[in-house]
Parts: sequence; structure tokens; C-alpha cells
Amino acid sequence: MGSAATKEDKNQPSSPGKVAVVGAGVSGLAAAYKLRSRGYNVTVFEAEGSAGGKLRSVSRDGLIWDEGANTMTESEVEVTALLDELGLREKQQFPISQNKRYIVRNGVPVMIPTNPLALITSNILSTKSKIQIILEPFLWKKNEPSKVCDAYAAESVGQFFARHFGEEVVNYLIDPMVAGTSGGDPESLSVSNISFLGTMQ
Repeated sequence: MGSAATKEDKNQPSSPGKVAVVGAGVSGLAAAYKLRSRGYNVTVFEAEGSAGGKLRSVSRDGLIWDEGANTMTESEVEVTALLDELGLREKQQFPISQNKRYIVRNGVPVMIPTNPLALITSNILSTKSKIQIILEPFLWKKNEPSKVCDAYAAESVGQFFARHFGEEVVNYLIDPMVAGTSGGDPESLSVSNISFLGTMQ
């Protein structure tokens, strides 16, 4: 019993430490919550007048709309646990349809293709970009994977997809996806932190 208690005590701070969290966005608030629940004295610093980061509701001329990420994934155990701990289950909203999403190109709403064939036949991308997408699997396999990974280890998500598919794909496919799931932009996110891209580098 004594050894078990000693081991358990080592995992807890001997005295409440002070931690500063810069930014009251979703990540900052989640970090502050976890630190606070472990006994730390947490102070959150935010440059804006309200919390939420890129997530916010805007009211103007009688209309209300949300800005920032419009979806989130619950694939990680930590996300599921956080939702349960904060009692947010009853506030969850699920999309009516995930197969009809639009972006605006040249002032006109264009539906985002839901499969490779729809992408090739749609007018969301130019012929040049479509050819680059088709040829890309044959081109990157010519490179030695280890050397390619080392050379581009520090690139952003935007740089990664621009290198593989071109700027147009970044602007009209990757940017909306990143904005919809993280509320960020492709140039601010590191490709090294996106696990599903590892096999493509």
C-alpha cells in the first residue's frame, strides 16, 4: 500500500503550479480545463474581447451566422471524454446531409464533389488541375520516400497539397476542408501533425 501511494503521489504536483495558457480558442480552453482538473492554477490570456478563438456567432441586420469550424470529429477517445465531462452531449448537432456541401467560386455556389468521378466531371477545378490529380500517384512514387519525407518535414498542409496537386486544389478543396474542421487555414497547420498524410509524403 505504501509503495503504491508513493507512486501515485509522484504523478500529482506537490503544490498547485501556475500555468499560463495563451489563447482562449477551443484548444486553449481544453488545455486550461485539463490542467485545472489536475490541480494547476491556470490563467488564460486572450487578445480578443471574448473566448472561442475562430469560433463565434455574429449577429448583423437581423441575421445570425456562425464563423469558424463548422464540424468536428469524435474519432479520438480524448474528445469523447471531454464532451462527456463538460456535459455537452445534449447540445450536439448532427448535419442533415453530409453529401451536399458548397463553396463559392467566381461568385457562384458550386457543390463539392463526393467521389473521384464526380471531381473529374465537375467544373470546380480546371482541366490542368484534374490532369495533375490523375497523374500524381504515378509521379510521387518515383521519389525515394525517406528522402522526400526529410526534405519536406517542416512544410504546412497548404504547401504539401500544393506540391502534390497545385494551388487550385488548395484554394477550392483543401482550404474549405481545413476551415470546416479546424477553423484554421492550410498555411498555419503543420503537415507533420496530420497523421493521415504520412503515407503520401
